[in-house]
Amino acid sequence: MSPVSSIVLCRLFLFSCWLWINSFPCLAQEVSFNRDVLPILSDNCFQCHGPDQNTRQAGLRLDQELSALRRENPIIQSGDVENSQLIDRITTPNLSRLMPPASSKLKLSRQQIEILKRWISQGAKWNDHWSFVPPIKPELPSVSSQFPVQNEIDQFIQHRLAINQLTPSPRADKATLIRRVTMDLTGLPPTVEEIDNFLAKTSEDSYETLVDNLLASEAHAERLTLDWMDLARYADSHGMHADGWRRMWPWRDWVISAFQQNMPYDQFVTWQLAGDLLPNASQEQILATAFHRNHPMTAEGGVIDEEFRLYYVFDRVETTSTAFLGLTMNCARCHDHKFDPITQKEYYQLSAFFNNVRELGMTGDDGNYGPVLALPEEQVAKQLNLIDQKIQFLEKQLDQIEQQAKSEFAKLDQLPSLNPEFLDNIEVEKFPLEKIVSIDVEGKVIQAVDGNVKSTVSVSPRPMDGIDGNALWIDGEYQHLALKNVGDIDVANPVTVSLWIKPTRHNQVKDPSQLTNQTLLGTSGGKNQYWRGWELYLDRRGHLAVRLIHNLPDNLIHVRSIDPITGVDWLHVTWSYNGTGLASGVGLFVNGQPIDTEIIVDQLTRTILPENGTARKVRVGRSYRGFTGDFGIYRGGMDDIRFYQLSLTELEVAQLYASYQQAKINCNPAAENQFQHWLSRNHTEWPAKMAEYRELQKQRIELFSQVDLVMVMKEMDSVRPTHLLHRGEYNQPRELVEMGTPSAIADFPTDLPNNRLGLARWLFAPTNPLTARVTVNRYWQMLFGHGLVRTPHDFGIQGQRPTHPQLLDWLAIKFRDSGWNIRHLLKLIVTSATYQQSSGINIASDQTDPQNQLLWRSPTYRWPAEFLRDNALASSGVLVKQVGGPSVKPYQPEGLWIEKNNFSAKLRNYQIDNGDSLYRRSLYTFVRRTSPPPAMITLDAPNRSVCTVKRVITNTPLQALVMMNDPQFIESARILAEHIQRRISHGDSLAKGITKMFQRLTGPQPLSIQIKLLETYYQNNYQKFLANQSSVQSLLAVGEYPFDETLPATEVAALTVMANLIMNYDGFYMKR
Repeated sequence: MSPVSSIVLCRLFLFSCWLWINSFPCLAQEVSFNRDVLPILSDNCFQCHGPDQNTRQAGLRLDQELSALRRENPIIQSGDVENSQLIDRITTPNLSRLMPPASSKLKLSRQQIEILKRWISQGAKWNDHWSFVPPIKPELPSVSSQFPVQNEIDQFIQHRLAINQLTPSPRADKATLIRRVTMDLTGLPPTVEEIDNFLAKTSEDSYETLVDNLLASEAHAERLTLDWMDLARYADSHGMHADGWRRMWPWRDWVISAFQQNMPYDQFVTWQLAGDLLPNASQEQILATAFHRNHPMTAEGGVIDEEFRLYYVFDRVETTSTAFLGLTMNCARCHDHKFDPITQKEYYQLSAFFNNVRELGMTGDDGNYGPVLALPEEQVAKQLNLIDQKIQFLEKQLDQIEQQAKSEFAKLDQLPSLNPEFLDNIEVEKFPLEKIVSIDVEGKVIQAVDGNVKSTVSVSPRPMDGIDGNALWIDGEYQHLALKNVGDIDVANPVTVSLWIKPTRHNQVKDPSQLTNQTLLGTSGGKNQYWRGWELYLDRRGHLAVRLIHNLPDNLIHVRSIDPITGVDWLHVTWSYNGTGLASGVGLFVNGQPIDTEIIVDQLTRTILPENGTARKVRVGRSYRGFTGDFGIYRGGMDDIRFYQLSLTELEVAQLYASYQQAKINCNPAAENQFQHWLSRNHTEWPAKMAEYRELQKQRIELFSQVDLVMVMKEMDSVRPTHLLHRGEYNQPRELVEMGTPSAIADFPTDLPNNRLGLARWLFAPTNPLTARVTVNRYWQMLFGHGLVRTPHDFGIQGQRPTHPQLLDWLAIKFRDSGWNIRHLLKLIVTSATYQQSSGINIASDQTDPQNQLLWRSPTYRWPAEFLRDNALASSGVLVKQVGGPSVKPYQPEGLWIEKNNFSAKLRNYQIDNGDSLYRRSLYTFVRRTSPPPAMITLDAPNRSVCTVKRVITNTPLQALVMMNDPQFIESARILAEHIQRRISHGDSLAKGITKMFQRLTGPQPLSIQIKLLETYYQNNYQKFLANQSSVQSLLAVGEYPFDETLPATEVAALTVMANLIMNYDGFYMKR
């Protein structure tokens, strides 16, 4: 063998030895529990010996030091490999004793076994999981002066590079750098003029000045907002079943404004989690809480309301844990977490923070559902304020009148008598039901009742003995009596409704859990009419209640009797309302006597009439469950229904009841009800002032109907109990839990309030080890494509360890100490030498670190979907830079929404916008969850159904097809071609035109060989188009933007396909 061959073989042998040694971290250096051991135990052992007590075997926990290194019969003998049961069980040839068991389909590798052995021999040192330990500011590592260091980030990066015998890449050229940082910070490309200006500057601070200007721009705020929309699962539709329309864009605009102001991150998050709970919360702070109303909602008829209400609560828990804690908590909904130290009880303690919102599980197909925030425009707000001032003044007048009236009443020698026949003189609609007959009908056949054309009966309810003659008996679904042209009241209309009832359902149902509300009568519609109208009903426990509803569950008046209605005999029930828009104006009566009531909701600000303004029949019995969100089916008798177009006084209601008994009532002149009757019927000023009050309320209601609403968070007056749910099932509650946070992360301070505000404060407490780390990691990911932790959603035991743990902690503390200043953090990163490196490949470095985890070069990857579309619009000069406003609908293929479904009335068909709306930034594109913008989805944008903290980047032929054929890209290419053709028509050469086009689309100037190739491509296409003019016309007709007829069409067509070709060149769509 020649000496040269011997040397080569020797080197190969030594290199192989080096690779073998370094493939075992424990052999090359001290074993780290967190880095080397914990991943092995987590992947292979925690399923049976981890945090989940329900699957734990042999009482052994390998996630806790006290269990693994216990004194009695320890599984691990510190420093003694041979006597450690752990090593025996993972190496035994006895398959019945071997761990992990064969049934698990898991097997430790030779390398993993060696790591565990070495760890035990080194003393089995145990550490808490790195992310659950609060960060400590590390010492700055020393580095060689050979490479540039712009700030402390470079010291940490270069220190790791040096350990691995890697060197950083040189600084990128200025043209590449300005495009990179401008796209990263704004999502838009720099203009050719901005590039030329930057290249011409020679001052040392020119780059820093550029960065400052970018960070202060509106485009930067929009760019940050795009990522936040992913995280906050923002969309313009509900998702799920109907996937109907919702209006949440004002919250998106608030986010833009907050980023534009550089709002401190702790304040930014606190407002979104609990802005409504801040002292004297402003409209802006309440609006911010729409963050946790962005979740999908269902409108599917027949779903169980409570099941889906809890689904929304769980969504908030899991979004909060992913976005701010970087933890996957969803599996703890059903059982203790199998890998992280989070118990099922702690999951439900966390859910208790979000379980106190009055909301529906099943909504309507379209629209916003409470709680909501009104956002009046400035002029409307002024008008509303003026009306409110008038109402407040009038309320003071009414109080004064009442006090004076009491003095006058006390001096009366003779009280006005109550005429027994007064009821006959009041305008009233009567439905005695005396001659109702049983008719066997099918389908929608209805039959007149008692010869009154205003009353019809459906699905054969039968007659029964009533108060005087026949009454109506209802005992099945779809059975009801419809009364036309009555009960059509609005907020400012006084009314009294009376009827006789004989309910039986509560007496016949033995299991209280099977009881449902029973709607006696009302006009309220179904879910797609927001349940709008009024209704009188018995709740599941027999309480009498009335609701005047604009929209469930919060824009209504809801009054309920304190005690349930009992008895099996006929009862005379009356409810009255004085038209003031207040719950205090509602009265409930049984057998002529007022009953004690409680106010459940007193928040009626809008009309209760149907959305289209038409009248709706009063349905008696309301036996179809689709009419009500409470699924009430009445079963029992009804008789003699009456409607009065005024609010009867207590004496008048008593007289009404007595009229059935043919008896007189006794009036006590000193009684409060006698005074109220006299005040309402005989006082000289009171009735007129009340009419004036109702007129102001009517004006306010009409004005408020113009005000847009946004869904927000709002606490209920009383705390809703939260239970641990067995297996996560809504109907299997177990122990009651209080609000709390996972103890493994940080204790919840006793001085914090037990509500969402307290939770927000806990997130930013100095003892919380996760929030700052998770946040800086996400912003690092924004600029480098990957975070220092490459699993931004999982900082738990199954997540990846940080590539640079000391840098992560240093940045987290720096971020916190800066006052949670996002701009300060971003500037620190983009001004580092690490960020400014070239992205060029070094073969030797690429072999050592092919994934570039140590950042020896700037990373390269495809820009996000929205960047590509916005780049095309900006390069062609048609991008509309208007900030904020309603979402827009740019081009997309026809028929996609029709294919979806026909449930949503407002999203039945996609109507492409026109004018400026076609050329807005992609941030403003309408996102429908079940049919999202197809071009954006193809380019890996999420559908926003769940919290997304990192987009998946794929590489498929469809993506090229989108960029080559999508109308937005074709139209942008054609508009840019027109710009270039004008330059050529005014004397520029084709080469100059190509150069300018290339710069506008990619940034740097093209190489001479690229110009020659593009010239050839242009000439070839010119000849093809010259021979086929119909294809020219077809191409130039794409898009709404009009073609400049003064330009030569064939030349523009050839330039258009060239522009589109450059859009498919990696300099356009790849970060460099």
